[in-house]
Parts: sequence; structure tokens; C-alpha cells
Amino acid sequence: MKKILLLTLFCLISNKTLNSQTTFSVKQSINTSTGDAPFVIDSGNLDGDSFPDIVIGTYLGNTVEWYKNNGNGTFTLQPLIANDVNECGGIKIADLNNDGFNDILASNFADNKLVWFENDGMGNFETEQIISNSINGSSGIITGYIDNDTTIDVGVAAFNSGDSVWFSNDGLGNFSGPNTIAAIPGSGPGNLDLEDFDGDGDNDILILNTGIGTAELYYNNLIPSGTVSFTKDINTVTSGKVYPFDANFGDVDDDGDLDIIVVDLFGGTSGLGWYKKEMDGTFSETIIPTTITAPSNAMVKDIDNDTFNDIVLCSGASGSGTDIVWFKSTITGTFGAEQIIDNTQSQAYTFTLNDFDNDGDIDIASVAYNEDDLNWFENELITLSTSSQIEHDINLYPNPVSNFLSFKGLTNEDFEVSVFDVLGKEVIKTIINSSDPIDVSQLQNGLYIIKFEGSDTTYKFIKQ
Repeated sequence: MKKILLLTLFCLISNKTLNSQTTFSVKQSINTSTGDAPFVIDSGNLDGDSFPDIVIGTYLGNTVEWYKNNGNGTFTLQPLIANDVNECGGIKIADLNNDGFNDILASNFADNKLVWFENDGMGNFETEQIISNSINGSSGIITGYIDNDTTIDVGVAAFNSGDSVWFSNDGLGNFSGPNTIAAIPGSGPGNLDLEDFDGDGDNDILILNTGIGTAELYYNNLIPSGTVSFTKDINTVTSGKVYPFDANFGDVDDDGDLDIIVVDLFGGTSGLGWYKKEMDGTFSETIIPTTITAPSNAMVKDIDNDTFNDIVLCSGASGSGTDIVWFKSTITGTFGAEQIIDNTQSQAYTFTLNDFDNDGDIDIASVAYNEDDLNWFENELITLSTSSQIEHDINLYPNPVSNFLSFKGLTNEDFEVSVFDVLGKEVIKTIINSSDPIDVSQLQNGLYIIKFEGSDTTYKFIKQ
């Protein structure tokens, strides 16, 4: 019933196409001489200002590097965090000791280690603290709430042994484990993701088994006391892939439920697919055609601020060719033809999405493995026209939101704002000024529709 109501609601608001056009700037170089073979990347605030910074890990240079966002479209390399993370296979930004400052988690493939670096809040990092030195082929990592306390736990894939494990955090950066998620010798797990897929209040785990060409979903059987165990879905998400390289959760079809996206590095132009959990429990597959012959990494995100999730895809191919593209959502899980963002890099294995210039839209930063480059691309979202007394398209951020929903594009006057749930019930009605956020912290998690007085346009946001 929920899905039927959502689909009906989407039909009712489908006339809300935002009058905007998304293009990206040409490549803007951040560093053309990173450590050798930059392989992984993440973004987040590392120095306490209002601009998201960038961290990368290099596979052959063994470095962990962070770049301060100067707030003017430029980034500055800071003192090395480490130069001995041999074959860095994973990098994440998260507050691991609960002090309010983002730290850095990294996996060390060659030395079988999972380590973290404590941040003092100003971007100064301590030497590595070892979580484990027995992860055989330490690869993809995840951070988030696994045992549902208030501290960030971590997970890691052990590519060589076939194990995927997690470590419980006591809140001070001390970790207990490893605790087994899955153990399949020869499976070669290389990538993990963490989200509450089944909506039961605890986070489940997606494991991409590169060695055997499968993606599997493991449900968290959390007991309120904190006991955690995992059960594999009886249905495999996908199998028969040649060399699956990346997998993520995301609401691909905008129905309020999570889907799964999988990228097969050796899958050619059919290497990008998304998977929906059907009513009978199986996963349906939809291939999204691309001109990229070695797709390597994909993310689901609203790129053009029309409130519907798009897809960004990059390429692991060396030499000339298309390196980064995006696919515009047509609302129902189908996508327009790919739009090329860049074709000037070589082996742009991974990227990160963030609003690097704080202008209310999502930009892209990527690493070029074969060129030792770090680059970024500004989202140059253009408003084409308006259809109401509100003079500009309105951007909602952050979206999804936990506490306060802010707006960009309102004129400097007061507006009446109404928020509706998926059943059409008005749950918030208030007057705001252009600079005022709305407190949505008391709303239940889920999909909501917002409408501004004087505008025929409605907007969608997710409360999480």
C-alpha cells in the first residue's frame, strides 16, 4: 500500500519539473602530483570551518593525504597524515572517538591492517592507531551504527581470506572484534555498504564479492541489549558478474525504499545495474547502458536539485575515453542518456560527492590513478525560468535531513510553508524568512512534500 500511495503522489507532483539545467565545469586540478596511484577518496570537514575537505589514499605511494578547502574553489595539500599505509584500499571520514571532530579511517591491504588517525579538530592528526593487524587483504571499509549505541562502529572486507568483519566502538576510539558478518573462502570481498535496508531500525550490510562475482545482502538481527548477528538474504542480489568493483545502497527509483546499485569493472558498457527488492523477495535487475567500457564506481544522488535521485558513474579504464558521466532521473527509476562530465583523466577509479563551494548543489572530486591527479568539477546549476511569484528555484539542504532543513533561492521576504506526509496530511505549517531553516527533528523518518505559499511547485525531502 505504501508503494502505491507513493507512486500516486509522484504522479500528482510530476508537473513539478524544476526549471534548471545542470552542467559541470571543466576539470579543475587540485594536485597533479599526488602520491603514486591515488585509489580511494572521501570528503568531509576536517578543520572546523564550513567547507568540506578532501582525503585520499594512494595504492602505490602508500600515503594518506588531506586537502584543505580554502572556500574559494582552491584546495591546499596539508602535511601528510601517513606515508606507510601500504596499498591503501579504503578511506573514510568519521568521528571515531566521539569528540565532535572527524577522524580518518584507512585500510592497509599489503600489511593486513585497519587503522585510524585522530583529529584534534584543526586538521592535525596523530599517528596511526591500529584497530586490527590481522585483516588478510584489508580492502573496502564502512563506518556507522552497527550495534545501535551512540558510537560509530567500523567494518572491513578481507579480500584474501574471504571474511567481512566489524568492530564495535566504545566511544573513545577503542574497538572490540573482529565480529563476523560473513566468511566465504575465495569470495574476495572488496566493497561494503551500510544502511537500514529493511527499515527495522538497525543497519544492514551489503557485501560485494569480487572473487565470485556476486553481491549479497546481510540483515542485522540486532537485539536491543546490543547483541548483533547477521543473516544473509535467501536471494542473492546479483551473480555472474565478471569483476564487480563497487556496490552501494540508494533510492534509485525514488519510492522511499532503498535499492542497490552494482558496478562491474569488466562488464563493458553493460557494467552498471541497479537492483530492486520485489514483493516475492527476489531482486530485479535493470541495466543502465553507458559508453564507459570499464565502469568502476557509481553513486546515487540528486545532482540537478529536482528532488529526484540521479546517478554518477566513473571509469577505471586507462588512456583516452569518457571518465565521468551522470544520468538524470526521469522520476520512476529510469534515466536519460548519459551526460559526459569529463574525458580528460586516466583511470578515474573513484570520486566523492559534496558541495565543495557551499552553493547548494553537489560537486564532484575524483582521483586519476594512472596520472597521480586529484581534480574537482563544479556543478554549474543554471536556473532557466520561474513559474510563480517566488523568483527562483528553491534548493533544499541537507537532503536527506535529520534536524534543520534550510533553503537557497528564496527572496528576502516571509513565506508560509506547509509540509505534508505521503498520505497528504499537513504535519508542519509555519512562516519563515529566506534565512530561516525549518526544524523537522520531530518528524518520523520518511518521505515528505513541502510547498511554499505563492508557488505552484512542490518539493520532496527525506527525513532520516
